[in-house]
Amino acid sequence: MIPGLAPTDAGISLREGHMAQLLQRREPLPFVEILADNFMALRGPHYHLLRQVAERYPVILHCVGLSLASSGPDEGYLQRLKVMAEELGAIGLSDHLAVCRLPDGHIHDLLPVSYSSDTLERLCQQVDRVQQTLGLPMAVENISRYLAYRDDCLDEGEMLSEMHRRTGAGVLLDVNNLYVTARNLDQDPLVLLESFPLEAVDYCHLAGYEQRNRLLVDTHGSRVSPQVWQLLEQVLVRMGPRPLVIEWDNAIPQLPVLLEEAARAATMMQGRVA
Repeated sequence: MIPGLAPTDAGISLREGHMAQLLQRREPLPFVEILADNFMALRGPHYHLLRQVAERYPVILHCVGLSLASSGPDEGYLQRLKVMAEELGAIGLSDHLAVCRLPDGHIHDLLPVSYSSDTLERLCQQVDRVQQTLGLPMAVENISRYLAYRDDCLDEGEMLSEMHRRTGAGVLLDVNNLYVTARNLDQDPLVLLESFPLEAVDYCHLAGYEQRNRLLVDTHGSRVSPQVWQLLEQVLVRMGPRPLVIEWDNAIPQLPVLLEEAARAATMMQGRVA
């Protein structure tokens, strides 16, 4: 787990519009997660507020730009991330089992990769590089998938398990993504979960999805669905509580809504301990 966090701690993904209110309200949150890519300039009013937040709450840096399953980040990105981690006193770092960077430039999305030995090799190389540069515990997240590749020769959980064995990096288990992937690929989420290294899960994500025709789309634009809450219950039976983050990136509501979702998750995890 992330150092300094308890298994039943539930935080939120903190958006720029909520930072001032969070500071004013002095909410008793155990930690916050921030989308590091939104602050890469390392200056400006929002970054100034973020540094104030970091004085009060432990911060996990969540990234979408490391492109761990391909060539990885350019050195400038990695060095700015290191400065941010140092200035905020970050306690952890995470990104996705995905590609967002190609030879022609960045793609503003998280693209799925084939689960192959070649992909695994690149993933491990980049995770090692990031961990050595930043000196922070890292967790890699399962993404929502809308397709599978014909040359997949490993399960997602097997990829993450082998990555953990080779690099020591942990897993960020996104329960919503697990559910969305399973539904889109006509699989059982609990069957997918069987290959995951649950002992390596550092923390979890919860978010909302939308149904669009036959697909579920990971929009992070609504409350956590009843189906995903039910899946979380079953996940907790298998691995016990882990620190958890409520994500909300689109149609962002007022801060109390996120706090309500986090409180519900904390209550669920505390009940599992009891």
